[in-house]
Amino acid sequence: MTSKQNFMEEKFLPIASKMGAQRHLIALRDGIVMVMPLLILGAFSMIVAEFPVEAYLNFMTNTFGENWNAFEGIIMNATYGIVALVACYGVSSSLVNSYKIDGTPAGIIALAAFFTTNIIGAYQDGDATVSAWAASTFDAHLLFTALIIALISGEIYRLLVQKNFTIKLPKSVPLSVSRQFVALLPGAVIILLFVIIRGLFSVTPWGSFPEFITTVISTPLRGFGTSYAGTLVAVFTEHFLWSLGIHGSAVIIFPLFEPMWIVNLQENLSNGAQNIVTQPFYENGIWMGGSGATLPVVVYMLVFAKSKLLKQIGRIGIGPGLFNINEPITFGLPIVLNPFLMIPFIAAPIVVLTIQYVGTAVGIFPYCNLMVPWTTPFFISGFLMTKSLMGVVAQMISFTAAFLVWLPFISIWDKKNYEMERLADNQ
Repeated sequence: MTSKQNFMEEKFLPIASKMGAQRHLIALRDGIVMVMPLLILGAFSMIVAEFPVEAYLNFMTNTFGENWNAFEGIIMNATYGIVALVACYGVSSSLVNSYKIDGTPAGIIALAAFFTTNIIGAYQDGDATVSAWAASTFDAHLLFTALIIALISGEIYRLLVQKNFTIKLPKSVPLSVSRQFVALLPGAVIILLFVIIRGLFSVTPWGSFPEFITTVISTPLRGFGTSYAGTLVAVFTEHFLWSLGIHGSAVIIFPLFEPMWIVNLQENLSNGAQNIVTQPFYENGIWMGGSGATLPVVVYMLVFAKSKLLKQIGRIGIGPGLFNINEPITFGLPIVLNPFLMIPFIAAPIVVLTIQYVGTAVGIFPYCNLMVPWTTPFFISGFLMTKSLMGVVAQMISFTAAFLVWLPFISIWDKKNYEMERLADNQ
Protein backbone atom coordinates (compact mmCIF):
# COMPACT_ATOMS: atom_id res chain seq x y z
CA MET A 1 0.00 0.00 0.00
CA THR A 2 2.89 2.36 0.77
CA SER A 3 4.36 1.89 -2.72
CA LYS A 4 0.96 2.67 -4.27
CA GLN A 5 0.62 5.77 -2.13
CA ASN A 6 4.07 6.94 -3.22
CA PHE A 7 3.18 6.29 -6.87
CA MET A 8 0.00 8.38 -6.61
CA GLU A 9 1.80 11.19 -4.80
CA GLU A 10 4.55 11.32 -7.42
CA LYS A 11 2.50 10.84 -10.61
CA PHE A 12 -1.01 12.12 -10.04
CA LEU A 13 -0.86 14.64 -7.20
CA PRO A 14 1.19 17.31 -9.05
CA ILE A 15 -1.17 17.19 -12.04
CA ALA A 16 -4.27 17.33 -9.87
CA SER A 17 -2.81 20.22 -7.85
CA LYS A 18 -2.23 22.26 -11.01
CA MET A 19 -5.81 21.60 -12.12
CA GLY A 20 -7.11 22.71 -8.74
CA ALA A 21 -5.20 26.01 -8.99
CA GLN A 22 -6.17 26.78 -12.62
CA ARG A 23 -7.53 30.33 -12.49
CA HIS A 24 -10.12 29.94 -15.26
CA LEU A 25 -11.68 26.91 -13.59
CA ILE A 26 -11.72 28.79 -10.30
CA ALA A 27 -13.40 31.76 -11.99
CA LEU A 28 -16.08 29.51 -13.49
CA ARG A 29 -16.66 27.92 -10.10
CA ASP A 30 -16.97 31.31 -8.38
CA GLY A 31 -19.40 32.59 -10.97
CA ILE A 32 -21.64 29.54 -10.67
CA VAL A 33 -21.50 29.68 -6.87
CA MET A 34 -22.85 33.25 -7.06
CA VAL A 35 -25.95 31.85 -8.77
CA MET A 36 -26.71 29.29 -6.05
CA PRO A 37 -28.60 31.57 -3.61
CA LEU A 38 -30.92 32.66 -6.44
CA LEU A 39 -31.68 29.08 -7.45
CA ILE A 40 -32.40 28.07 -3.87
CA LEU A 41 -34.69 31.07 -3.31
CA GLY A 42 -36.54 30.33 -6.54
CA ALA A 43 -36.96 26.67 -5.61
CA PHE A 44 -38.20 27.64 -2.15
CA SER A 45 -40.93 29.77 -3.73
CA MET A 46 -41.97 26.76 -5.82
CA ILE A 47 -42.15 24.54 -2.75
CA VAL A 48 -44.35 27.06 -0.93
CA ALA A 49 -46.58 27.64 -3.96
CA GLU A 50 -46.87 24.01 -5.06
CA PHE A 51 -46.45 21.97 -1.89
CA PRO A 52 -47.97 18.58 -2.84
CA VAL A 53 -50.53 18.31 -0.06
CA GLU A 54 -54.12 18.97 -1.12
CA ALA A 55 -55.25 20.11 2.32
CA TYR A 56 -52.50 22.74 2.38
CA LEU A 57 -53.35 24.02 -1.13
CA ASN A 58 -57.05 24.20 -0.29
CA PHE A 59 -56.34 26.09 2.93
CA MET A 60 -54.14 28.64 1.13
CA THR A 61 -56.73 29.12 -1.62
CA ASN A 62 -59.61 29.55 0.80
CA THR A 63 -57.58 31.96 2.95
CA PHE A 64 -55.84 34.13 0.34
CA GLY A 65 -57.88 33.58 -2.82
CA GLU A 66 -57.39 31.83 -6.14
CA ASN A 67 -54.29 33.83 -7.08
CA TRP A 68 -52.51 33.43 -3.75
CA ASN A 69 -49.48 31.78 -5.40
CA ALA A 70 -48.91 34.50 -8.02
CA PHE A 71 -45.69 35.36 -6.17
CA GLU A 72 -44.11 32.20 -7.57
CA GLY A 73 -43.80 33.58 -11.10
CA ILE A 74 -42.49 36.91 -9.82
CA ILE A 75 -39.79 35.28 -7.72
CA MET A 76 -38.85 32.78 -10.42
CA ASN A 77 -38.32 35.61 -12.92
CA ALA A 78 -36.20 37.46 -10.37
CA THR A 79 -34.05 34.42 -9.52
CA TYR A 80 -33.90 31.70 -12.18
CA GLY A 81 -34.62 34.38 -14.77
CA ILE A 82 -31.30 36.24 -14.33
CA VAL A 83 -28.76 33.47 -13.71
CA ALA A 84 -26.89 34.13 -16.97
CA LEU A 85 -26.35 37.77 -16.02
CA VAL A 86 -25.16 36.97 -12.50
CA ALA A 87 -22.79 34.25 -13.72
CA CYS A 88 -21.39 36.51 -16.44
CA TYR A 89 -20.53 39.20 -13.92
CA GLY A 90 -19.22 36.73 -11.34
CA VAL A 91 -16.91 34.82 -13.68
CA SER A 92 -15.33 37.90 -15.22
CA SER A 93 -14.82 39.72 -11.92
CA SER A 94 -13.38 36.60 -10.26
CA LEU A 95 -10.98 35.98 -13.15
CA VAL A 96 -9.64 39.54 -13.10
CA ASN A 97 -9.39 39.51 -9.30
CA SER A 98 -7.14 36.45 -9.59
CA TYR A 99 -4.60 38.68 -11.37
CA LYS A 100 -4.65 41.10 -8.40
CA ILE A 101 -6.64 43.65 -10.42
CA ASP A 102 -9.96 45.12 -9.35
CA GLY A 103 -12.52 42.84 -11.01
CA THR A 104 -15.67 44.90 -10.45
CA PRO A 105 -15.29 47.06 -13.61
CA ALA A 106 -14.43 43.93 -15.60
CA GLY A 107 -17.65 42.24 -14.46
CA ILE A 108 -19.69 45.26 -15.51
CA ILE A 109 -18.00 45.40 -18.92
CA ALA A 110 -18.60 41.67 -19.41
CA LEU A 111 -22.31 42.30 -18.82
CA ALA A 112 -22.26 45.06 -21.44
CA ALA A 113 -20.50 42.71 -23.86
CA PHE A 114 -23.12 40.05 -23.22
CA PHE A 115 -25.91 42.47 -24.08
CA THR A 116 -23.96 43.66 -27.13
CA THR A 117 -24.04 40.21 -28.72
CA ASN A 118 -27.73 39.57 -28.07
CA ILE A 119 -30.19 40.76 -30.69
CA ILE A 120 -33.19 42.81 -29.62
CA GLY A 121 -36.44 41.37 -30.95
CA ALA A 122 -39.62 43.06 -32.13
CA TYR A 123 -42.80 42.03 -30.30
CA GLN A 124 -46.42 43.02 -30.74
CA ASP A 125 -48.09 44.74 -27.78
CA GLY A 126 -51.60 45.42 -28.98
CA ASP A 127 -51.31 47.70 -31.98
CA ALA A 128 -47.77 48.76 -31.10
CA THR A 129 -44.47 47.03 -31.85
CA VAL A 130 -42.10 46.88 -28.91
CA SER A 131 -38.34 46.31 -29.15
CA ALA A 132 -37.04 44.17 -26.29
CA TRP A 133 -34.71 41.38 -25.29
CA ALA A 134 -36.45 38.05 -24.83
CA ALA A 135 -36.68 36.89 -21.21
CA SER A 136 -34.72 33.75 -22.17
CA THR A 137 -31.72 36.02 -22.85
CA PHE A 138 -31.10 36.31 -19.12
CA ASP A 139 -31.85 32.83 -17.79
CA ALA A 140 -29.91 29.58 -18.06
CA HIS A 141 -30.67 29.15 -21.78
CA LEU A 142 -27.72 31.42 -22.60
CA LEU A 143 -25.60 30.47 -19.61
CA PHE A 144 -22.83 28.99 -21.77
CA THR A 145 -22.72 32.13 -23.90
CA ALA A 146 -22.47 34.25 -20.76
CA LEU A 147 -19.60 32.15 -19.39
CA ILE A 148 -17.61 32.30 -22.64
CA ILE A 149 -18.09 36.07 -22.97
CA ALA A 150 -17.09 36.51 -19.32
CA LEU A 151 -13.82 34.62 -19.80
CA ILE A 152 -12.94 36.45 -23.03
CA SER A 153 -13.81 39.87 -21.60
CA GLY A 154 -11.92 39.20 -18.39
CA GLU A 155 -8.74 38.12 -20.17
CA ILE A 156 -8.78 41.12 -22.52
CA TYR A 157 -9.49 43.50 -19.66
CA ARG A 158 -6.65 42.27 -17.45
CA LEU A 159 -4.20 42.21 -20.40
CA LEU A 160 -4.92 45.83 -21.32
CA VAL A 161 -4.72 46.96 -17.70
CA GLN A 162 -1.41 45.13 -17.23
CA LYS A 163 -0.12 46.83 -20.41
CA ASN A 164 -1.20 50.20 -18.93
CA PHE A 165 -3.68 50.83 -21.73
CA THR A 166 -5.73 52.99 -19.38
CA ILE A 167 -6.54 56.60 -18.59
CA LYS A 168 -4.55 57.83 -15.61
CA LEU A 169 -5.95 60.72 -13.58
CA PRO A 170 -4.03 62.90 -11.09
CA LYS A 171 -3.62 61.54 -7.59
CA SER A 172 -5.83 64.32 -6.29
CA VAL A 173 -8.85 62.65 -7.92
CA PRO A 174 -10.73 60.38 -5.48
CA LEU A 175 -9.85 56.72 -5.89
CA SER A 176 -13.48 55.72 -6.44
CA VAL A 177 -13.57 58.02 -9.48
CA SER A 178 -10.15 57.27 -10.97
CA ARG A 179 -10.76 53.53 -10.69
CA GLN A 180 -13.68 53.80 -13.09
CA PHE A 181 -11.60 55.69 -15.65
CA VAL A 182 -9.08 52.84 -15.59
CA ALA A 183 -11.77 50.67 -17.13
CA LEU A 184 -12.72 53.15 -19.86
CA LEU A 185 -10.24 52.25 -22.61
CA PRO A 186 -10.27 48.46 -21.98
CA GLY A 187 -14.05 48.62 -21.92
CA ALA A 188 -14.15 50.46 -25.25
CA VAL A 189 -11.92 47.81 -26.84
CA ILE A 190 -14.01 44.93 -25.47
CA ILE A 191 -17.35 46.43 -26.51
CA LEU A 192 -16.02 47.24 -30.00
CA LEU A 193 -14.73 43.68 -30.33
CA PHE A 194 -18.12 42.19 -29.53
CA VAL A 195 -19.86 44.64 -31.86
CA ILE A 196 -17.63 43.26 -34.64
CA ILE A 197 -18.37 39.68 -33.52
CA ARG A 198 -22.07 40.45 -33.57
CA GLY A 199 -21.79 41.86 -37.10
CA LEU A 200 -19.80 38.90 -38.40
CA PHE A 201 -22.19 36.31 -37.00
CA SER A 202 -25.23 38.18 -38.31
CA VAL A 203 -24.30 37.08 -41.84
CA THR A 204 -23.75 33.42 -40.91
CA PRO A 205 -26.42 30.67 -40.92
CA TRP A 206 -26.65 30.98 -37.13
CA GLY A 207 -27.63 34.64 -37.24
CA SER A 208 -26.02 35.58 -33.91
CA PHE A 209 -23.10 34.70 -31.66
CA PRO A 210 -25.32 33.28 -28.87
CA GLU A 211 -27.12 31.05 -31.37
CA PHE A 212 -23.75 29.79 -32.63
CA ILE A 213 -22.59 28.97 -29.08
CA THR A 214 -25.88 27.23 -28.30
CA THR A 215 -26.00 25.19 -31.51
CA VAL A 216 -22.34 24.28 -31.98
CA ILE A 217 -21.00 24.11 -28.41
CA SER A 218 -23.63 24.15 -25.68
CA THR A 219 -26.18 21.67 -27.00
CA PRO A 220 -23.73 18.91 -28.10
CA LEU A 221 -21.59 19.33 -24.99
CA ARG A 222 -24.60 19.21 -22.70
CA GLY A 223 -25.96 16.22 -24.58
CA PHE A 224 -22.94 14.18 -23.54
CA GLY A 225 -22.18 15.87 -20.23
CA THR A 226 -25.64 15.20 -18.82
CA SER A 227 -26.01 11.69 -20.24
CA TYR A 228 -25.33 8.64 -18.10
CA ALA A 229 -21.87 8.25 -19.66
CA GLY A 230 -21.01 11.92 -19.18
CA THR A 231 -22.20 11.94 -15.59
CA LEU A 232 -20.23 8.75 -14.99
CA VAL A 233 -17.11 10.63 -16.13
CA ALA A 234 -17.99 13.41 -13.69
CA VAL A 235 -18.46 10.99 -10.79
CA PHE A 236 -15.25 9.08 -11.44
CA THR A 237 -13.09 12.17 -11.98
CA GLU A 238 -14.44 14.04 -8.98
CA HIS A 239 -13.90 11.13 -6.60
CA PHE A 240 -10.53 10.15 -8.02
CA LEU A 241 -9.30 13.71 -7.40
CA TRP A 242 -10.79 13.69 -3.90
CA SER A 243 -8.95 10.44 -3.15
CA LEU A 244 -5.72 12.27 -3.98
CA GLY A 245 -6.56 15.06 -1.55
CA ILE A 246 -7.70 17.51 -4.26
CA HIS A 247 -11.14 19.13 -3.99
CA GLY A 248 -12.68 17.27 -6.92
CA SER A 249 -15.98 19.11 -6.62
CA ALA A 250 -14.29 22.49 -7.00
CA VAL A 251 -12.04 21.35 -9.85
CA ILE A 252 -14.51 19.38 -11.97
CA ILE A 253 -18.12 19.65 -10.80
CA PHE A 254 -18.66 23.35 -10.12
CA PRO A 255 -16.88 24.88 -13.15
CA LEU A 256 -17.50 22.24 -15.84
CA PHE A 257 -20.59 20.14 -15.15
CA GLU A 258 -22.75 22.31 -12.94
CA PRO A 259 -23.54 24.87 -15.70
CA MET A 260 -24.93 22.03 -17.84
CA TRP A 261 -27.03 20.69 -14.97
CA ILE A 262 -28.43 24.17 -14.31
CA VAL A 263 -29.52 24.48 -17.95
CA ASN A 264 -31.19 21.06 -17.70
CA LEU A 265 -33.00 22.17 -14.56
CA GLN A 266 -34.16 25.38 -16.25
CA GLU A 267 -35.49 23.43 -19.24
CA ASN A 268 -37.41 21.05 -17.00
CA LEU A 269 -39.06 23.92 -15.17
CA SER A 270 -39.74 26.24 -18.11
CA ASN A 271 -40.93 23.91 -20.86
CA GLY A 272 -41.51 20.52 -19.25
CA ALA A 273 -38.36 18.85 -20.56
CA GLN A 274 -37.42 15.51 -19.02
CA ASN A 275 -33.73 15.87 -18.33
CA ILE A 276 -32.71 13.28 -15.75
CA VAL A 277 -29.42 14.76 -14.60
CA THR A 278 -29.94 18.12 -12.93
CA GLN A 279 -28.04 19.90 -10.20
CA PRO A 280 -30.17 18.50 -7.32
CA PHE A 281 -30.05 15.03 -8.91
CA TYR A 282 -26.28 15.05 -8.44
CA GLU A 283 -25.68 17.19 -5.38
CA ASN A 284 -28.59 15.87 -3.30
CA GLY A 285 -28.60 12.35 -4.73
CA ILE A 286 -25.01 11.30 -5.40
CA TRP A 287 -23.51 13.26 -2.51
CA MET A 288 -24.86 11.02 0.24
CA GLY A 289 -23.19 12.36 3.34
CA GLY A 290 -20.71 14.06 1.03
CA SER A 291 -18.58 12.90 -1.86
CA GLY A 292 -18.04 9.15 -1.92
CA ALA A 293 -21.50 8.36 -0.51
CA THR A 294 -19.93 8.09 2.95
CA LEU A 295 -23.05 8.41 5.12
CA PRO A 296 -23.39 4.59 5.27
CA VAL A 297 -19.78 4.45 6.48
CA VAL A 298 -20.62 6.74 9.38
CA VAL A 299 -23.58 4.54 10.28
CA TYR A 300 -21.36 1.43 10.21
CA MET A 301 -18.76 3.07 12.46
CA LEU A 302 -21.40 4.19 14.96
CA VAL A 303 -23.23 0.85 15.13
CA PHE A 304 -20.83 -1.95 14.20
CA ALA A 305 -17.23 -0.74 14.52
CA LYS A 306 -14.94 -2.49 17.01
CA SER A 307 -11.81 -0.38 16.75
CA LYS A 308 -11.52 2.73 18.88
CA LEU A 309 -10.37 4.76 15.89
CA LEU A 310 -13.43 4.06 13.78
CA LYS A 311 -15.81 4.51 16.70
CA GLN A 312 -14.28 7.91 17.43
CA ILE A 313 -14.37 8.99 13.78
CA GLY A 314 -17.99 7.87 13.60
CA ARG A 315 -18.92 10.04 16.57
CA ILE A 316 -17.06 13.01 15.10
CA GLY A 317 -18.40 12.48 11.58
CA ILE A 318 -22.11 11.91 12.22
CA GLY A 319 -22.97 15.59 12.77
CA PRO A 320 -21.27 16.96 9.64
CA GLY A 321 -22.21 13.83 7.68
CA LEU A 322 -25.92 14.46 8.17
CA PHE A 323 -25.37 17.74 6.31
CA ASN A 324 -23.22 16.15 3.58
CA ILE A 325 -19.87 17.31 4.95
CA ASN A 326 -17.45 14.43 5.23
CA GLU A 327 -13.92 15.81 5.71
CA PRO A 328 -13.67 14.04 9.12
CA ILE A 329 -14.21 10.77 7.24
CA THR A 330 -12.05 11.38 4.18
CA PHE A 331 -9.08 12.54 6.23
CA GLY A 332 -9.79 10.61 9.44
CA LEU A 333 -10.03 7.01 8.24
CA PRO A 334 -8.19 8.10 6.01
CA ILE A 335 -9.59 7.73 2.50
CA VAL A 336 -7.23 10.27 0.94
CA LEU A 337 -4.17 8.53 -0.52
CA ASN A 338 -5.47 5.20 0.76
CA PRO A 339 -5.56 2.79 -2.24
CA PHE A 340 -7.75 0.31 -0.34
CA LEU A 341 -10.55 2.67 0.68
CA MET A 342 -10.32 4.58 -2.60
CA ILE A 343 -12.09 1.65 -4.25
CA PRO A 344 -15.46 1.96 -2.46
CA PHE A 345 -15.09 5.75 -2.31
CA ILE A 346 -15.22 5.79 -6.12
CA ALA A 347 -17.44 2.72 -6.64
CA ALA A 348 -20.28 3.61 -4.23
CA PRO A 349 -21.31 6.88 -5.95
CA ILE A 350 -21.10 5.14 -9.33
CA VAL A 351 -23.57 2.52 -8.08
CA VAL A 352 -25.81 5.26 -6.65
CA LEU A 353 -25.70 7.14 -9.96
CA THR A 354 -26.70 4.00 -11.85
CA ILE A 355 -29.63 3.26 -9.54
CA GLN A 356 -30.92 6.83 -9.59
CA TYR A 357 -30.48 7.28 -13.35
CA VAL A 358 -32.03 3.98 -14.41
CA GLY A 359 -34.85 4.32 -11.88
CA THR A 360 -35.71 7.78 -13.21
CA ALA A 361 -35.39 6.70 -16.86
CA VAL A 362 -37.87 3.85 -16.46
CA GLY A 363 -40.32 6.01 -14.52
CA ILE A 364 -39.94 4.53 -11.04
CA PHE A 365 -38.33 7.61 -9.48
CA PRO A 366 -39.48 11.22 -10.03
CA TYR A 367 -37.38 13.91 -11.69
CA CYS A 368 -35.28 16.12 -9.43
CA ASN A 369 -36.54 19.54 -10.46
CA LEU A 370 -36.36 21.60 -7.27
CA MET A 371 -33.17 23.19 -5.98
CA VAL A 372 -32.38 22.61 -2.33
CA PRO A 373 -29.07 23.40 -0.61
CA TRP A 374 -26.55 20.57 -0.97
CA THR A 375 -26.23 20.58 2.82
CA THR A 376 -29.87 19.50 3.21
CA PRO A 377 -29.89 16.18 5.11
CA PHE A 378 -30.32 13.05 3.03
CA PHE A 379 -33.90 11.69 2.87
CA ILE A 380 -35.26 15.18 3.60
CA SER A 381 -33.73 16.41 0.34
CA GLY A 382 -35.28 13.45 -1.47
CA PHE A 383 -38.75 14.81 -0.79
CA LEU A 384 -37.96 18.49 -1.24
CA MET A 385 -36.29 18.16 -4.64
CA THR A 386 -39.02 15.93 -6.11
CA LYS A 387 -42.16 16.87 -4.10
CA SER A 388 -42.74 13.12 -3.85
CA LEU A 389 -42.22 10.39 -1.27
CA MET A 390 -40.77 8.30 -4.10
CA GLY A 391 -37.80 10.65 -3.98
CA VAL A 392 -37.20 9.43 -0.43
CA VAL A 393 -37.64 5.81 -1.57
CA ALA A 394 -34.99 6.37 -4.25
CA GLN A 395 -32.57 7.65 -1.61
CA MET A 396 -33.33 4.74 0.72
CA ILE A 397 -32.54 2.24 -2.03
CA SER A 398 -29.37 4.15 -2.92
CA PHE A 399 -28.32 4.26 0.73
CA THR A 400 -28.70 0.49 1.04
CA ALA A 401 -26.71 -0.12 -2.14
CA ALA A 402 -23.92 2.22 -1.03
CA PHE A 403 -23.80 0.50 2.38
CA LEU A 404 -23.35 -2.89 0.69
CA VAL A 405 -20.54 -1.52 -1.51
CA TRP A 406 -18.72 -0.07 1.49
CA LEU A 407 -19.36 -2.98 3.88
CA PRO A 408 -16.57 -5.44 2.93
CA PHE A 409 -13.98 -2.68 2.76
CA ILE A 410 -14.86 -0.80 5.92
CA SER A 411 -15.23 -4.02 7.91
CA ILE A 412 -11.74 -5.17 6.85
CA TRP A 413 -10.36 -1.72 7.70
CA ASP A 414 -12.09 -1.88 11.07
CA LYS A 415 -10.67 -5.33 11.76
CA LYS A 416 -7.17 -4.21 10.81
CA ASN A 417 -7.29 -1.19 13.12
CA TYR A 418 -8.81 -3.27 15.92
CA GLU A 419 -5.93 -5.76 15.73
CA MET A 420 -3.38 -2.94 15.66
CA GLU A 421 -4.96 -1.39 18.76
CA ARG A 422 -4.88 -4.75 20.58
CA LEU A 423 -1.22 -5.21 19.78
CA ALA A 424 -0.46 -1.69 21.00
CA ASP A 425 -2.37 -2.31 24.26
CA ASN A 426 -0.45 -5.57 24.93
CA GLN A 427 2.97 -3.98 24.53
